[in-house]
Amino acid sequence: MRRAFTLMFFLSLLQGALAWAALGSSPSNFGTATTQSKLAARSLAATASDTVYTVSQSTLDSGTVVREYVDANGVVFAVSWKGPTLPDLRTLLGDKFAIMTSTAAKRPKAGHSQLAVDQSDAVIVSNGHMRAFSGQAWIPSALPAGFDTSTIE
Repeated sequence: MRRAFTLMFFLSLLQGALAWAALGSSPSNFGTATTQSKLAARSLAATASDTVYTVSQSTLDSGTVVREYVDANGVVFAVSWKGPTLPDLRTLLGDKFAIMTSTAAKRPKAGHSQLAVDQSDAVIVSNGHMRAFSGQAWIPSALPAGFDTSTIE
């Protein structure tokens, strides 16, 4: 019995080491997911300089598509997901996951398929039902100047 607890403890540590935080940190590691990246150079600011960010798209084994918007410093400032299952939101949202769960805990449970959090340090919108989930999250203070959140797919 003691060996089982020791094994479970080490496996939980290993699992935590494999899961990288995304929103507000480095991009996520989704294991065997198929990933495509594209460079999006857009003139977002009123100045003549272009703001460059990368949109990394991963298709999970479940078919869910996850997009991470990464600034020039390698920090994820926005994420989105759409597909038949939810991605690992703890990994995808990083430390913002606690904001989402605390807001969800305050709501009545019956009949709600949408969660919306609009705080100064995180905006999270998640909705859906079985086999059709979607959502977006971003950090308002980390958005590039002039970035329009309606362009998050």
